Amino acid sequence: MFRYRRYRAFLVFAVIAVLALYKFGASGVAWREAASHAVGAVDHDSEPRPAVAHETKSLKLHVPAATKSQSIETPPPVKKPSPSPSLSPSPTVTEQQQKPTIPSPKPPHPPQDKPAISDNGLDSSTSIEVIHWTKLPERFPVPSKSLIQLPSGKPKPIPKIQAKFKPEDAMAKKGRIAKLEKIKRVAKKSWDGYKEYAWLHDELRPQSGTFKDPFANWGATLVDSLDTLWIMGLKEEFEDAVKAVDKIDFTTTMRAEIPMFETTIRYLGGLVAAYDLSDKKYQNLLDKAVELAEVLISAFDTPNHMPKMYYYWRAEFASQNHRADQRAVLAEIGSLSMEFTRLAQLTGEHKYYDAIARITDHLEEFQSKTKLPGMWPTYLDASGCGKPYVESPSSTEKLSPEGKKFVPLNLPDPVMITSETGGVDLEPKGDPISPKVAGEEHNPQSDMLSPSGKTFVPLNLPNPVLITSDNGVDSGASADSIVPGTARKEQTRSRRKSRQLNIDENPPPKAAIDGDTASPSSSADASMPTTPECVQQGFVSVTGYGREEFTLGGMSDSTYEYLPKQYLLLGAQVEKYRTMYEQSMDVVKKHLLFRPMLPNGQDILFSGKLNVPSNVDDTKVGDLTAENAHLTCFTGGMFGMGAKLFDRPEDLVIAKKLTEGCIWSYSMTPTGIMPESFDVVPCENTNECAWNETAYWDAIDPQYASRKKTHETQMEIYKEQMISASSWYAAQLAAMTAPPTPSATAVSEAQATSTLVYADTLDRRQLADLVDEAEIGHKPSPSVETQQDHDSVMGGEPEEGEGPPTKVQPTLDIAELALQPSMTLPVLPNVYSPGPFLDHKEYVQTRIQENRLPHGVTRIGSRNYILRPEAIESVWYMYRITGDPYWREAGWRMFLAIDQHTSTEYGNSAIDDVTKVTPELNDDMESFWLAETLKYFYLLFADEDLVSLDEWVLNTEAHPFRRPT
Repeated sequence: MFRYRRYRAFLVFAVIAVLALYKFGASGVAWREAASHAVGAVDHDSEPRPAVAHETKSLKLHVPAATKSQSIETPPPVKKPSPSPSLSPSPTVTEQQQKPTIPSPKPPHPPQDKPAISDNGLDSSTSIEVIHWTKLPERFPVPSKSLIQLPSGKPKPIPKIQAKFKPEDAMAKKGRIAKLEKIKRVAKKSWDGYKEYAWLHDELRPQSGTFKDPFANWGATLVDSLDTLWIMGLKEEFEDAVKAVDKIDFTTTMRAEIPMFETTIRYLGGLVAAYDLSDKKYQNLLDKAVELAEVLISAFDTPNHMPKMYYYWRAEFASQNHRADQRAVLAEIGSLSMEFTRLAQLTGEHKYYDAIARITDHLEEFQSKTKLPGMWPTYLDASGCGKPYVESPSSTEKLSPEGKKFVPLNLPDPVMITSETGGVDLEPKGDPISPKVAGEEHNPQSDMLSPSGKTFVPLNLPNPVLITSDNGVDSGASADSIVPGTARKEQTRSRRKSRQLNIDENPPPKAAIDGDTASPSSSADASMPTTPECVQQGFVSVTGYGREEFTLGGMSDSTYEYLPKQYLLLGAQVEKYRTMYEQSMDVVKKHLLFRPMLPNGQDILFSGKLNVPSNVDDTKVGDLTAENAHLTCFTGGMFGMGAKLFDRPEDLVIAKKLTEGCIWSYSMTPTGIMPESFDVVPCENTNECAWNETAYWDAIDPQYASRKKTHETQMEIYKEQMISASSWYAAQLAAMTAPPTPSATAVSEAQATSTLVYADTLDRRQLADLVDEAEIGHKPSPSVETQQDHDSVMGGEPEEGEGPPTKVQPTLDIAELALQPSMTLPVLPNVYSPGPFLDHKEYVQTRIQENRLPHGVTRIGSRNYILRPEAIESVWYMYRITGDPYWREAGWRMFLAIDQHTSTEYGNSAIDDVTKVTPELNDDMESFWLAETLKYFYLLFADEDLVSLDEWVLNTEAHPFRRPT
């Protein structure tokens, strides 16, 4: 039955809620429409909403800061601090505050439905004023008389490098030409993709048809590919590229710093080589090379004339004093020689050769002083600034922050004040009369009494005297100074607040960055010796007594490669390049070359890495890492060239085995492509090396004994923990209350209930503790005292079931109402068991299967392939040096495998894993794909007189420079 008075409060609340929903719902519509108009979001697919009577206006705020145009400056990249920043003076403005970047211009339109992607991390649509590099006055100029002159004499006779090739029959020529055309088509597709979607940018993303700019946004692929276009006969493409070179502005870049190594080998080398190959017909190529070289040569403006390998070109930073790097990569600082030498030969400017000749001199001096004499470590200190040596002071000597010795004054005992003179009494006699110094007020709190009752007044003496010579006092001492042993009252005339000897209240001038001494103080004698900021030095180690890595691979490679090539480029007129090369290769053959243990017993060689000193065996020079890396695959070609140049026939055998090692590395994978790096088991010697399965397994699982012992220990701990946990669990179960035994149900007679008791008050589910055990389930009529206040309920009318419940017969013998035991069991503590133990055989087989290890390989350090050229480079050199067609056959297999797995719609892309049957594309095509890899493949099948090794010498980016005649 519906009772209005009882539920009227609920009706009131319901009416209010309905009105509120209607009001706020209509208001929300107005706000949504206003917000949509404010952002321009219009839903064309939905019908217009009906107008609201009181529509809210859209919110419009005037924020001056939001409408005011402001310049945008991208924060500079974080640079790692130098190992010893205290050796270089702090510039006025920190380097990080002066290394902003400049955004690139708006990118061209990508292909359909493909957004343009740029790695700059900047809004390409933002308009920012372009900053240009300008030539600044040199802070450390090299006098013209001190320039190292470019050799200008007639080149010395040099042995022939290329073999004498046999005449070619018609059938072989037809097959060779077909292969050439195939290689050219692949190159043409990559070039067309770059021209269409990445023109004047550094690199094409060949899968997505977009671009990226890792090399200063100067068109790296364009400049790097100039000589490739010429060599392949793509003259129309070459002409277009040469014209586009004029649009490159080398005086500005989006990058805060210019990478010296990459810029030199790709840009400077590419321009000079294209100028050489085209018979010097395109003057703009040389002009742009000079424009770039003037920027790069500024990085050599340091005290020791060594370059900053990352040159911060903006004026506010470039105008500061700078030192060369304290942790320079060997390959970067040692691989600038060929490009600057050839530019010097073309322009007649000796400063370009002088810059790199000084680097060579330092390398030559350092070569015999390394931890592996004959080779250089991967990192070296090129700053030219060593820590000054300071003699360790004796136990009685102390040094000031400036390095001067503190010598304590020979002063008397505490001074007594006497009345006779009002001054100082050095030998106190009698009682003190006046505790004063003439002209001063007495401070009783400062009085100190001697045992005889005299007052001690401490002198306001200067700090200990600074001794700057063997036996003299600092000549810069002021008139207030006290000479040891002569303390009298006339030496205390001036009572300055701070009495410090040899103090200059004016700030001292900053020392020159490469000076041996600091500028003397204005109050000091000019001849006063001071501690030098640093000691001039050549190249030194950066690790002190730590371990260093020696390798022909990454971070070292092209420094060794340039030694014989620079010898060729200078016409054999600088003998040191031959000497340095031969010394280094003798050490390489002794310590780095090794034969890998392989199932089929292939007689090949790899060049590994040596860490010096050895941590394993004190009798060994260092620890060899038996690795073969793609970057070291150039060594076959280098050894072959060195063998012909310097009459080292045994090196030619080594060259063949090194090149064979890289060919085997290609053939061992499912894709037919070599990974970036992998490890093998080295043989004891290079003569005999039988396959040893046990040794191979031990190399894959070298920690078997340790793994087994660790697992046994873990199992013992696990068992102990399980025993302890089980005991605890059993104790907890025993401590739990056992359930009571159910008793027989007592018979109870039914009794009539009062007519005043409602039926719903007899609900058996009422709680037992609310039941009065002494009462029967009968409730008499409520008395006046117990009758509830009817007005306390809505409407004042009694509700159904209101008032205290009717008490019922106690039912403690009912199972549901009886006291129940806890049903929650104790929780067993967490005990973790060790994983399943794999024995030696299972572990090795699992690793081989999961890591897809080729038979003989113990570990793959890096599985990707980024279109590298080093392996085909050595194959080309070996074909040109030996004339054996075997190298062409091997090279063609390599080309087919690479093109098959890297080909994309717009070019060729790096892949993620060469051990997969179907690797994934990484959407990267570095400029050396056209500049080196495809060029070497093309030259392998081209006529042998095209870029002959007896007429040309190629830099590390495969750019040919004409040898002097």
